[in-house]
Amino acid sequence: MNTMGISTDPALLQVELSQNLIESPSVSTFMPEEEASIYPLLSSNTNGTITPLTFSHPLTPCIDNDNDSNMSTNLCNEDGKVETSSSSGSSSGIGISVPSDIDASTTLFNKHSYKHLPNNNVIQDTNGHGPNGNIPLPKDTPSFVSWNWPLIRKCTFFVFMSSLLAMCAIVVAMIVTLPNVCNPKTVWYRGNVFYEIFPASFQDSDNDGVGDLRGIAKRIDYLKALGVTAIRLNSVFNSPHYPEDFENVTSLKIIAPYLGDLDDMRQLTRMLHSNNISIILDVPLHPFIKELGESSGGLFNNNSINENADDDQYEITTQRQIVVTKNLITECLQYWLEMGIDGFYVKGLEHVEDIENLPYHLIEWKNLLGMDKVLIIEVGVLSKLSLSQRQLALMHVDLIDVHLDVFAGTSQLEKKLNTLMQSEMRPSKSGVWIHWSLGGVDKIRLTRNQSSVDFTLAATLMQLMLPGTCNIFYGDEIALQAAYDTLNEHIETKHLHHLAVMRWSFNDSLQFTNRETLPWLPKSPDVDFHHLQYIKKMIALRNRSPSIYKNAICKTDAILQNMAIRRSHDDILVIERVYPRRNSFVSISNFGRKGVTMDMTALYYSGIVMLNNSDQKIYFSNFKINAQETIIVRLDK
Repeated sequence: MNTMGISTDPALLQVELSQNLIESPSVSTFMPEEEASIYPLLSSNTNGTITPLTFSHPLTPCIDNDNDSNMSTNLCNEDGKVETSSSSGSSSGIGISVPSDIDASTTLFNKHSYKHLPNNNVIQDTNGHGPNGNIPLPKDTPSFVSWNWPLIRKCTFFVFMSSLLAMCAIVVAMIVTLPNVCNPKTVWYRGNVFYEIFPASFQDSDNDGVGDLRGIAKRIDYLKALGVTAIRLNSVFNSPHYPEDFENVTSLKIIAPYLGDLDDMRQLTRMLHSNNISIILDVPLHPFIKELGESSGGLFNNNSINENADDDQYEITTQRQIVVTKNLITECLQYWLEMGIDGFYVKGLEHVEDIENLPYHLIEWKNLLGMDKVLIIEVGVLSKLSLSQRQLALMHVDLIDVHLDVFAGTSQLEKKLNTLMQSEMRPSKSGVWIHWSLGGVDKIRLTRNQSSVDFTLAATLMQLMLPGTCNIFYGDEIALQAAYDTLNEHIETKHLHHLAVMRWSFNDSLQFTNRETLPWLPKSPDVDFHHLQYIKKMIALRNRSPSIYKNAICKTDAILQNMAIRRSHDDILVIERVYPRRNSFVSISNFGRKGVTMDMTALYYSGIVMLNNSDQKIYFSNFKINAQETIIVRLDK
């Protein structure tokens, strides 16, 4: 040390040289050509004495470990000695003792001291620390450095997980709400079920013995539970003595006072629409209107109608815009359309004198109604028209009402059904559909006596298997019979006894009228409310099965029937309904008075009986059916 010109006085440096430093086995003395110097920084205290600065050689292997202060103490021991070892023995070290009483802020290796940072103008948090522990930050440090990053990370993680769960919930909800099947759609009046009501006999709301519009509104829950798409009202128009002579209408705009007024009709229409049920009015022309009159829409320019063409080939061209003729019928349709009515069954057209003008009036009426409203006429009207007139009329009519006489026998039913399926009303992509009826205001009741209660159910289930739109007359779903007048006290209304008042279940608090009031017709005998459950299930099955509610299989190059009558003798009627990639169904009806057991394996092998609470498997090798019964079977594929 003397050779370097530096005093080795311990009082000056306050450093004790270790013996092993002097006597190092590797380097005992400095090389002659080497020159080293140490410049300790000295400072004076207030009393004039010199306070030495703690100094450690840069080569000193003293490591300050933030995680383990004991390790740091072990590496830089208290006596200031540093030991070095090397396998080659060529390393050297210098140790300087650090007094324990020196202020930590002036210690060179204090872990919280950073001499390269300014001592003032630092950014600190509320605890007096910087964003990274106790490190003070300069004033020009960006503001985001001092943000609460742990909280930000937690919030970000929470938002991410919440978004992920929300997306999963949306996907699950979409899957749950998807329909079980994707069935082809039809217009609301095609393939569905209508419910025909004689308002005076359905429900009395003011206890005068006659049903009314408000009474029908009180029974909307019943109609909705039944599953019908629309109701038909016949008749609601005023007559001299309603309801006894309801057919002799005096106006097509005035409602019979017994039934209510226009406000009642509006309210009923709104309530039906809110329950997805449409309303159709029967418009009876006979005997109120005897002539249709000349139609301005019938005066066509450059029209071409080939009356000698075949049934499959005819041409009708019209180039003139149709003008609605102002007459009682068109005024009636316009009037009720404004009330929200969804369609009309124009009845009595076969009795008008100028029937040849009917096709042009139908054009006017249908254009007035539009595509979303329904126009219905009776099949008997077509027989009054020529071929060209029929073709023109069918192009502007939506439904053709056809009455089936189920008492004529199964052979006659087969003949009539097959004839209709091959006639001008055969299924087509945009043609007319058939409106099937078994009863009506001018027809005798299906349940004619107590012995034919089951016959009504069998006939109704068979009707609901037919292609087209089905119409159920009120009461047929519970086998309602005609009014029972044993004492002949109502002989003057005997022709109306088939319009007996509706019967409701004894568990229903609301009956047709109160006990103190007599209905306008005598009550009918007991009904069978058990039939109602079968009708509901059959309507639901029809609504969800394209094999039943579709009237044909429409392909690109052909229209194929999806109904076939497989048997029609011995009072047994077998109707089969099919549709591509859907279940096939078959109805077996026994309209006879005896039960039958038969082998039908030539047609079918097995299936599941529908309309029961449990899926009953049957085999057609020994098929049994009771008298006056209809069984609906879903065929095995």
